[in-house]
Amino acid sequence: MAAGTLYTYPENWRAFKAQIAAQYSGARLKVATSPPAFTFGQTNRTPAFLSNFPLGKVPAYQGDDGFCLFESNAIAHFLSNDALRGATPQAAAQVLQWVSFADSEIIPPASAWVFPTLGIMQFNKQVHSSAFSELTLTFKSCNLITGMFQRLDKLRKNAFASVILFGTNNDSSISGIWIFRGQDLAFTLSEDWQIDYESYDWRKLDPDSEECKTMVKEYFAWEGDFKHVGKAFNQGKIFK
Repeated sequence: MAAGTLYTYPENWRAFKAQIAAQYSGARLKVATSPPAFTFGQTNRTPAFLSNFPLGKVPAYQGDDGFCLFESNAIAHFLSNDALRGATPQAAAQVLQWVSFADSEIIPPASAWVFPTLGIMQFNKQVHSSAFSELTLTFKSCNLITGMFQRLDKLRKNAFASVILFGTNNDSSISGIWIFRGQDLAFTLSEDWQIDYESYDWRKLDPDSEECKTMVKEYFAWEGDFKHVGKAFNQGKIFK
């Protein structure tokens, strides 16, 4: 049975995966979240820590036998038993299926929207809005959104967006809310991501402003007055 130490900062929800797995499987897990065992931002930058975990990321697991793992899903898998991992190849594949589903379909929007309202995370300060007009047939306009999302596929782990097509044929516009990691627009980091973004007007929103709160609510719910657009909602797409 596995036994070791989990290094993390207090209330790290990613570390909860490993702790839950250990509780169900009976693995002996010590959790180091405070001095002298671990100080986030200090201990994980020391040569000793980096020799075991080169990226300095947490949660990080070190077994009593010296075995080391990082990445929360890998740690949870290691600390699980057959009932949690799946006792057959088919069951194990289904477990992996739902873990992957949660990572790609649930966590990104939850991180951007639900977690801040629960106080688990602060609202991401880098909220941007985009707008594009001079459009013709609405189905062609919708294809513009789909094409942009496809070209930005590798950005999905670091961005979340709700993009809406407003209006009707020959009187439509595209507008959206984008949330990124980092301080600026991410599109300039790769030439492949720059194909579409210059066609839009971008502005950074103040997450503490009533305007931003209203826009986020409307764009995530796909309903509201959308006073800044002046056209009726037609259809929307989510980038995640």
